[in-house]
This record gives sequence, structure tokens and C-alpha cells, in this order.
Amino acid sequence: MADNYQEIIGEGAILRMLDRIRAHRSLIHIRVSNKGSPSSSAIIAVDMEKRTWQFDELPSDEANRSLLKERKCGIEARLDGVTIKFQTEVTEFGSDAEGLFYYQASPPRSLRVYQRRASYRASLSTSQRATVSFSIPGVTVMRGRIRDISLGGLGVTFSNWTQLIEKGLQINNASVALPNGKAIYCGLKVCFANRSSGGMSMGARFIDISRSDQREISRCVAALDRENAKRAHSAEKYDSSRQNEEASGAASSATQPSKPGGLMFLLMKLREKIGSRRN
Repeated sequence: MADNYQEIIGEGAILRMLDRIRAHRSLIHIRVSNKGSPSSSAIIAVDMEKRTWQFDELPSDEANRSLLKERKCGIEARLDGVTIKFQTEVTEFGSDAEGLFYYQASPPRSLRVYQRRASYRASLSTSQRATVSFSIPGVTVMRGRIRDISLGGLGVTFSNWTQLIEKGLQINNASVALPNGKAIYCGLKVCFANRSSGGMSMGARFIDISRSDQREISRCVAALDRENAKRAHSAEKYDSSRQNEEASGAASSATQPSKPGGLMFLLMKLREKIGSRRN
């Protein structure tokens, strides 16, 4: 994986990728120095206009002290089967109206996106209909539902099972019906086949595929990626609305202010120390 990465540059593209990590609620793993284990956090806001982003406090006071001191850190996240790595520097820190501590940072200079596969693989929901069918000696026709697809291959689930499908099998007459209604015809080479309680799952790569069919798959993957991103954004807006309603109800029923926790106490002391030095 060390050499198989794509580098993303440009503040706009970088912030959009950070916002996708936030929308998918993917954890980020923060390492302040080469020593010690990384700490988990989450991206809580991305501001495209101010060109800043924020992430949640770290789980331990020790990790927070280290980050407040060093300011620079390495971050790793996983999104849609790829690993994203970058370096960043904390520019501000503070707490929100609910007393929750956060860090703010400017966009990193670049992101490195490491992929286990040579091609990005887009997942299909149950409402996105796509199928593959083919025949093999000893079986009339096998038909399955495509669960993910990329320029390199696809993942399929079948309601039935046959031991004739195994790793290394070459299929020369596959018909692939894409979600947009178009069909392509190609060969497949089975990478794995696993029996399950509901039938069988199979992963295969494309062989003997034309350039025009490759372009069609590329358009399909791009469309699926956009649709999945929109669906995630809509779900996030709904959850955010619910959380705001719950927060409003909790605020109206609160009778006493909460006392600052360990990290907030540390922050208050740090600000007092900085203020005394200025005086």
C-alpha cells in the first residue's frame, strides 16, 4: 500500500474530502508524535467559506495536553474502503455553547488517499438495481445482484449456491445490467466465492472488456458515488434536526449549570496562565 496512493491538493478539494469524512461519521485517528498510540476523534464541522475545519477533543487529558503543546499532528481516516492520511496544525481551540471542547485547524497542504484496490469501488443500495447473469457448464444460468462495482470488477450476491463457482474460474459470457438500465457484455475471472446462509457471494474482476464498456462503468461508478453522497447528506441533515430538537428540550429542562470537566479545567488554567504572562 505504501506506493499506491493518490495525492489530493487544493483547499477546496481537501475541505470537500474532510466534509465527506464528517458526513459519513468516520473516526479520525490522531498521532501527536511518533511515540505512543493514536487517539480517536471525529470531525464535527467544515467551514468552506472560512476555510477551516474542527474536530472533537481527544479521549484523554494526557493526549489533549500533548496536542495543545505540540499543535502539529498526523491524522488517518478510512472512507469507502480507502485510507486517508495527512498532517495538520491546530490554529485555535475552545468550547461550544454546551461546554464541549474542540480543536480548529486550517486545511492541510495535501491528502494522501491509499487504496487497496487499483480502482475505487462504489456500493449499491437495495433500491439501486443492478444484476449480472452468466452460464457455466453443469448449471443452466446464474443470476445475482451486484452489491458493489468498480472499473476493475464487481461484488455479487446469489440466492442459490453451486460448488462449480470457485476462485480462478473464468466466465466468458457475462451480461451486466447497470443501474442506469444499460447493459455490458464481458468476461469475468472469479477472485473469491463464499457460501452463505442465503446463498453465495462472489468477487470477480473484468476481463475481455471493451473501452466503450469501461467508459460506461466509469460513468456508473461516478453516478453512484454522487447519489450515495447525497443520501448521506440527507440522512445527516435529518439527524442534525433531531439532535437540535433534543438539545433544545434538554436546555429548557436544565436547572443548574454544569461544572467544567477535567479538560475544560485544563483549558481555563491554560488561558489564565497566558493572560498572566501578557500582564
